[in-house]
Amino acid sequence: QSRGTAVPRDCYAELDVPRAFAVDAAALRTTYRRLMAEHHPDRHTLGGEQEQQEAANRSARITHAYSTLVRPHRRAEHLLELLGAPLSDEAAGEVVLDDGFLAQVMEARFEIEDPDTSVARLGAMRESNSSAIDEVCDQLGAAFDSRDAGAGLNEARLLTARLKYLQRIEEAVSERTDT
Repeated sequence: QSRGTAVPRDCYAELDVPRAFAVDAAALRTTYRRLMAEHHPDRHTLGGEQEQQEAANRSARITHAYSTLVRPHRRAEHLLELLGAPLSDEAAGEVVLDDGFLAQVMEARFEIEDPDTSVARLGAMRESNSSAIDEVCDQLGAAFDSRDAGAGLNEARLLTARLKYLQRIEEAVSERTDT
């Protein structure tokens, strides 16, 4: 890359799946399981120390790649990195989210953290947030597939930033309801 930054490891290549935002989760899981069955260190116990270490390293890369690609927000960030437009790219400028969206996120966080918020209300928030995540993921697929690469990447950066906030809301709701 021109800015002298390291080229990220391609998780798509690691799992030998097509590079796209839209992935078939079941096929991804099947590929992961197949590769882990082939490369798990326990399958290489009769090999030498170097072979065992190589298997352990390959297994770790496969697990990292799967973990990245199975989560939409991580997959979007990774794809942006591979396309040379990382979310945290100072040269491209910071992603600016609209005030209305940020206000909604803050309100949701306050409500989640309020000990008086009922479990039923948290469930409704989770459902609403899940719908918002699905909608952003659909929009991300279209942005990454855009024929206008520059505009598509800018839109993908914006949507990925939104997705990260929505994912944090999901995690916060899970923390409250899983305890």
